[in-house]
Amino acid sequence: MEPLFDRAYAAHSAGRLADAERDYRAALEADPAHVDALHLLGVLHHQQGKHAEAADLVRRAVDLRPNDAALQLNLGNALKALGQLDGAIERFRNALTLAPEFALAHYNLGNAYSAAGRHEDAAIAFERSLRFKPDDASTYNNLGNALHALGRHSDAIGAFSRALELRPRHAGALNNLGMSLAALGRSDEALAQFRAAVAAEPRFVAAHFNLGNALDAVGRHDEAVPAFEAALALHAPFPPALFGLGNALAALGRHAEAVQRFELAVGLDPAFCLAWLNLGTSHHALGTHEAALRAFDQALRLRPELASAHMNRALTLLTLGDFARGLPEYEWRLKALAGADTLDCSAAALPRWHGEPIGDRTLLVKAEQGFGDTLQFIRFLPLVRERTARVVIEVQPELMPLVAPLGAQWHVKVVERGAPRPAADLYCPLLSLPLALGMTADTLPSRMRYLDVPKDYQRRWRGSLGGHAKRKIGLAWSGRIQAGENRAIPLAALDPLFALEGIDWIVLQRDLSAAERHALDTHPRAASIHRFDDQFAGRRIGDFADTAAIVDRLDAVVSIDTSIAHLAGALGKRLWLMLPLAADWRWFVGSDTSPWYPSARLVRQNTPGAWEEVIDTIAQEVRDA
Repeated sequence: MEPLFDRAYAAHSAGRLADAERDYRAALEADPAHVDALHLLGVLHHQQGKHAEAADLVRRAVDLRPNDAALQLNLGNALKALGQLDGAIERFRNALTLAPEFALAHYNLGNAYSAAGRHEDAAIAFERSLRFKPDDASTYNNLGNALHALGRHSDAIGAFSRALELRPRHAGALNNLGMSLAALGRSDEALAQFRAAVAAEPRFVAAHFNLGNALDAVGRHDEAVPAFEAALALHAPFPPALFGLGNALAALGRHAEAVQRFELAVGLDPAFCLAWLNLGTSHHALGTHEAALRAFDQALRLRPELASAHMNRALTLLTLGDFARGLPEYEWRLKALAGADTLDCSAAALPRWHGEPIGDRTLLVKAEQGFGDTLQFIRFLPLVRERTARVVIEVQPELMPLVAPLGAQWHVKVVERGAPRPAADLYCPLLSLPLALGMTADTLPSRMRYLDVPKDYQRRWRGSLGGHAKRKIGLAWSGRIQAGENRAIPLAALDPLFALEGIDWIVLQRDLSAAERHALDTHPRAASIHRFDDQFAGRRIGDFADTAAIVDRLDAVVSIDTSIAHLAGALGKRLWLMLPLAADWRWFVGSDTSPWYPSARLVRQNTPGAWEEVIDTIAQEVRDA
């Protein structure tokens, strides 16, 4: 009988698995209790991926020889492969009871703990394994993974670094070191490690994927695209990589391509909620609003409390003028934008006002989001005032000099954000007033002018624009730059406007870059371009009342969608508004006029990024005006 077993073992060692299996079975026919034949036939099946058969054979061997640590170990391996982690952990512990210095048993126990999400226990097991086998790179690597999962990124970096000292081209350790560095915000170092992992193992899908994620996270979207594509070339059915590629393409404004990747991702994984969300966002950016709504609806079926999906759905509905469904959904912005929300705890603790008459009680209205939002939505205060005796509105400090006189006119108390304010009985966020008041797109309060410039500011800027061309037009070409921003036009694209004769262009932007200042100062038409960002005519812009005084003395304004546009509209100034294809919801779709500002002419892109046609249209209209 032993010759059969010896021959099987030799074949097994040589990798001739079919011969080994035949001879192991022959040995077992001769002696069904041959422990080593049962054990090694089980190991062979484990190697072949037949884990259930492996577990059955090794368990029979264990029953015959329960005090053999190696048998306990391999039964644990088979059970772990079957996903029976509790059973595997028990067997690895048994092995260690029998052989406390069994480094491989400590190591495999650590792996089982990691698979079960018990990372603290895993780290302890790996550390014990290293006591008995101190120079094992794989153990240091897995220890690093456990520490990373525990958020102990600095310790994880130490473990990965030790693994790389022992095995310098350990692709897994390079990749994992990159992940811990990225978690600590050490982006450049992380990128270097991901690139090194790819160099060490060019077909390492996870390293390509992580490289793409790291590049995308630091705004290097054009470099992230080929990294994600490399991961997908190696493993096409990879939804997270499709999702990452879609995000990078969307960030580059390539939304049609992004839609294709998001659709592939949800096709492979219909439960991929965030892919549905971003699919909707790219559809919205392309103006395919009904498709966007379907995608947002599917995201919400998967995660009904996903605030960003509710908010994006609201933006699409409002863009379509559907206030009945859009305004209630828009309340989710208070959760989706919680980090930027200006509603402090003291206000949020007050009962919420929903538009009901409240007699002599005091209502606190708080501005939120940007300056333009405040300038646009204060128009609702007279309607609010009809339903309550006392209204207090808290606004940004920069708007106080402009809004305070308006408050006196409307019998509304205006306070500066951060300053003491009167006691209030209820509160309402400013952008929730249309919902509270039951507004529709057709009932928006629309007046040619509802802002006035304080008299002292009028006097301050009187005569400041004299001595120039017959027509004076204000200009703003960039809004506040944020992630995914589409409210910025390259300065060079404005040349068709600067080329017009008989116009002084008054730059209304204050936060100009050094490159923009230089370009304006050295422009061939510099004599007709005047800026206030530093100082002009001996006067300095300090707040929005200064800007309003300047705008009030202009003939018109040409602006991107920014606070300058809202200021011009609220002053009733003639306004050409330059809009991207996916404009903010308040400009709706399909019209070149606005119910918010009767003096505005909306000039929209026909395709994403196509500002040239917008500028040419405005240049022609300004020339003919």
